[in-house]
Amino acid sequence: MQIAFKTLALKNFKNHKSLTVNFGDGTNIKGRNGAGKSSIGDAITWVLFGTDSSGGKLDPLPIDAGDGTESTVELLVSIAGKDVLFGRAQKKTAKYFVNEIPKKATEFNEFIENQFDKNLFLSLFNPSYFFTQHWQDQRGQLLQYVSEPLNKQILAEVSQVDRERLEGPLKKHSLDDLDKLHREKVRTNDKAYERAAERVQALEEQASKNDGPAFDIEATQEEIKSLNEQKVAIQEENDIRLRAKTARSRMEGQIDNLTDQITQQTHVVQSIKDEKVQELCGTCHQPLTEEAIIKVKENRQARFNKEVATGKALVQKVNELKKSLSDMPVAEAADHDEPNLIEVKLMELQVKVKQAEQARSLAEDIEAAKEKKEAIRRELVTSKGIVDAIKEFKTKRSELMVRKVDDLFTSISVKLYETLKNGEERATFEIEMDGKPYSKLSTAEKIKAGLELIEVLSKQSDVVAPTFVDNAESILNFSAPAGQLIVARVMDEDLNIKAIETKGDGKQ
Repeated sequence: MQIAFKTLALKNFKNHKSLTVNFGDGTNIKGRNGAGKSSIGDAITWVLFGTDSSGGKLDPLPIDAGDGTESTVELLVSIAGKDVLFGRAQKKTAKYFVNEIPKKATEFNEFIENQFDKNLFLSLFNPSYFFTQHWQDQRGQLLQYVSEPLNKQILAEVSQVDRERLEGPLKKHSLDDLDKLHREKVRTNDKAYERAAERVQALEEQASKNDGPAFDIEATQEEIKSLNEQKVAIQEENDIRLRAKTARSRMEGQIDNLTDQITQQTHVVQSIKDEKVQELCGTCHQPLTEEAIIKVKENRQARFNKEVATGKALVQKVNELKKSLSDMPVAEAADHDEPNLIEVKLMELQVKVKQAEQARSLAEDIEAAKEKKEAIRRELVTSKGIVDAIKEFKTKRSELMVRKVDDLFTSISVKLYETLKNGEERATFEIEMDGKPYSKLSTAEKIKAGLELIEVLSKQSDVVAPTFVDNAESILNFSAPAGQLIVARVMDEDLNIKAIETKGDGKQ
């Protein structure tokens, strides 16, 4: 994607009351210190992102601005062949415009984000911006365009033993997951092996204390079986007695209940018998007719006969239950001593059997503990071997990755990893030139390093953007990047801006 600036218009921006810049393939900006050369670069990033060219905060208003002063910046940009006019104004609050149409801040920012990545743009625009980021952000930004070496390429670099340890597992797990898995196994198995060894020792000491005379566990178990059968038989006899006693008690209760019902029924029959026939109507108190009196008497007789029949049925049922009760045998009292004796004997035998089983189980536990100890040892050795193999794998991967990244640059080298005292590898990031870290480079060397980095980022990201080189008087010549080049130099003259339509041989 090609990004190119066409025009930049400033009003009341920092020390520029009014300025229009027309950009060419190259644009040279010259002038004394304080003439506003750097402000041109800041205006470009301010209209797009609200920051200076280093990504920091920026107050666009001139120092002597009055209360009614408003800073405005418009930037006409060609993005992938399409012209877009960005505008930003600020008095007390900011205003945003895209192609002269007012936008909300969120709409404006979303539009920018859809055009290009802010960090990438600033890294391509300002040769020093990349190095102002945290080293992790620098590392991430560069490596996002560089693919890691394939596992098979790295495995080809390690020893045959390490290759055999890792080749299979890496088909099932990622390297990081495999590393975590076996580091955790080493940690847990170290402790587990120690505990397993202590358990074997403790069991063997316990076995030496419990040595005693031989015991016929099978014969004792047969005796226990016989006693349990006797115990069950006695329990069954007691259950039969209990059921008979319960049945007798239930029948006696039924007889008592029916006897109470017969008494109540006798009272009911007698009360019907004692009823007097009323010759007056209970509602209107008029004398009943002869026919009505006959019906009342017939009704009383019918109720009397019914209740008498019910009473006879109850008496018959009581007599039947009493006959059944007299025929029912009386249960004998249970013998409580014999079951108790059996229980005592069973407890004695079971204690002996348990002791014998514990001794036999102890021997089995010792053997199982030894097997477990050996299994843990084998697994521990395997995991330690894999962890060591992963360390070697990571070292080779780092070497290949560094080589791959260094091949992108001409004079820059990149430090991606550092080795700790324990042999572990830790990610880091540092740009070096001619063996010197970036922080120790001169201004000219920093500009050269930044421009070389821009060239690599532009190629890897496939984005070509303008580059603004400030303080270029400190460097005699350099290779121009692929995009537009804007160069600002301190010269003892008034501010002078000149657009160049071609970069020629790329030298500035």
